[in-house]
Amino acid sequence: MKQFDFDTIKESLNPAKFIDQAEKNTQAVLAYVEPKELSKTLVALTADASDFFRAQLAAFESITTIVKTQSEEFTKQFTKATASK
Repeated sequence: MKQFDFDTIKESLNPAKFIDQAEKNTQAVLAYVEPKELSKTLVALTADASDFFRAQLAAFESITTIVKTQSEEFTKQFTKATASK
């Protein structure tokens, strides 16, 4: 059985791709909404929501990077401290 690393799993479940596809699908459906003013408003709201979700994703990825870096640093310091005893 093939083992996947975190990057492989992350790429296959890429949330940015899901957001992009959901936005495209929603906008395609909204093109048929009448009256057209309502359709334009809903398309704009969909784009704004997608931008918001992308920003949340970016923030989550930044937090993940910070936590990973701090965890690695803590592990190094802890290993160093316990090795010197």
